Amino acid sequence: MNFEQVINSLPRQLLAPLPTPIQRLAASEKILDSPVKLYIKRDDLTGVGAGGNKVRSLEYIIGRAKADGCDIIVASGNGQSNLCSLAAACAARAGIKCLIVHNCEKPDTSAGNSILNDLLDVERIYIGDVDSTRREEYMPLVMQVLKDRGQNPYLIRNGATTGCGALGYANAVIEIRDQCRRQNLEIKHIFAPGGNGGIAAGLIYGNAMLGFPFKIHIISVEDDTPTLTKHIETTIAEMRRITALPFDFQVKDCADISDAYRGEGWAINTDQSRQMVKTFARTEGIYIENVYTSKLMVGFEDMVKKGLTGGDALVIHTGGFGSLFSQY
Repeated sequence: MNFEQVINSLPRQLLAPLPTPIQRLAASEKILDSPVKLYIKRDDLTGVGAGGNKVRSLEYIIGRAKADGCDIIVASGNGQSNLCSLAAACAARAGIKCLIVHNCEKPDTSAGNSILNDLLDVERIYIGDVDSTRREEYMPLVMQVLKDRGQNPYLIRNGATTGCGALGYANAVIEIRDQCRRQNLEIKHIFAPGGNGGIAAGLIYGNAMLGFPFKIHIISVEDDTPTLTKHIETTIAEMRRITALPFDFQVKDCADISDAYRGEGWAINTDQSRQMVKTFARTEGIYIENVYTSKLMVGFEDMVKKGLTGGDALVIHTGGFGSLFSQY
């Protein structure tokens, strides 16, 4: 089987109203005096909860969980985790239970994603203000408690950055290619953020499996390029095991991975990214947030201004709308 046949044969819970729109960034083109056409892929409009990139990952994760006979999914993250909120919303839509483990104190007043979780009435455990390593050490205990209850839990590992979760963005490359064909778009470049590498791994793997129709650009929001590249390589190796399709390439040869816009790391704004949250909303009427999309847009616009795209370019808006309400 070829790549498209393989990915269509894997367990999947349909959740998002795909394809998400591709829209022209005409105002940004004018401001940047761009010699190429600019587009945005609206993956903030994935149709469940507050939307965002994790819905694509959760389609394959929940599909796998159900195929394995699991009756509850378990997600973990900080109090404003977009993954946790979307896992709860997607679980509700899929008719499966969800448990969230937060490494923070229970808030006195809900804000941002915690309000959305209240509305979903999802079960939550607060383990106090500990780091992510301590949280991960706690998860086997949670899984055992659920098993002792007679449940069959499925643990969402590593913020859904797994081979299974990354299939969502491998499939997204097919979607973008097909949209370009139907809409007569000549997009040559795709820009996306790089946190722990799930989106990047999916895009790079899917693009390679289709014969490299696009040039992939990954803007790191956290780690330096060598560290992010290792994360991507690990996830691609997991994808290879799932699909049984080879990836006979070096990641560094398949994508431009830049750490030039990450500043001091995760969720720490640069002066440029802080301003971009306001500028982009006031220019395009589209909200972005402070962890992923603000740094992504800074990198995207800077590379366009420097003439580094050499063809029409698309940036993937990965969402995060729910957390925006706790950031201001």
